Amino acid sequence: MRVLITGATKWDSEAAIRRELSRLPAHTTIVTGDTPGIDAHAKVVALEFGFAVEAMKKTNADYRAFPGEGWKGLNVRMLATGIDMVLAFHADYGKSGCARGTQHAVTLAEQAQIPVRIFTQ
Repeated sequence: MRVLITGATKWDSEAAIRRELSRLPAHTTIVTGDTPGIDAHAKVVALEFGFAVEAMKKTNADYRAFPGEGWKGLNVRMLATGIDMVLAFHADYGKSGCARGTQHAVTLAEQAQIPVRIFTQ
């Protein structure tokens, strides 16, 4: 199973991610981005569980495709790796003007009919 972890750059708790990763099957691969917060926590906790981790970084091509918003290109590329499920962690998810990157990833996943779980705490 390949699981994309996305969410807030200011997420400061590993409890929720630890809880959700404990529910995943052995041999899961965690795919995540290159920001502090949930991406950084995802890497640490996934390794604690013995999961493979694919940490992806924004590229110049991402910024060329989405000027000023390279994270959109990263979201597209992460989802294109064959994601089976998305776990999104953002306290402000659904609030106007907030969680833009997380909402973008969730929208792309939903359009691709990939199951999504959203956690606000």
